[in-house]
Amino acid sequence: MSEELRNEILRVFRAWDDSEMTAQAVQNWAMRTSSASADDCAKMVMTHLRSLGEYLITTDDLKLYRQALGLRSPEDGVRFLREAAEEFDVKQRATELQHDQFYGPHTRAILKDLKK
Repeated sequence: MSEELRNEILRVFRAWDDSEMTAQAVQNWAMRTSSASADDCAKMVMTHLRSLGEYLITTDDLKLYRQALGLRSPEDGVRFLREAAEEFDVKQRATELQHDQFYGPHTRAILKDLKK
């Protein structure tokens, strides 16, 4: 199942990159797709995709996710994503996306929390 799910994730990434899917469609797909028997890296990617708006994931981030899925072990992929998250500028991304129809509601809450 893990390899099948990884291939399906990569297919969805290509469709999203090619504007064949919207962020909302990607999130909907992730919510409908089971990751129960997936490895830890694929599970983490699916968790992020199920909450794209909250994680502020855009097609700009797909390179990182592809890299994580391509590493030699799922543990390396998880570690890679955690390290990337530490360097992610939430405030900048939220500011850039605050007027986006999909991301906007999430960014307003994030920016409000960052002001505290």
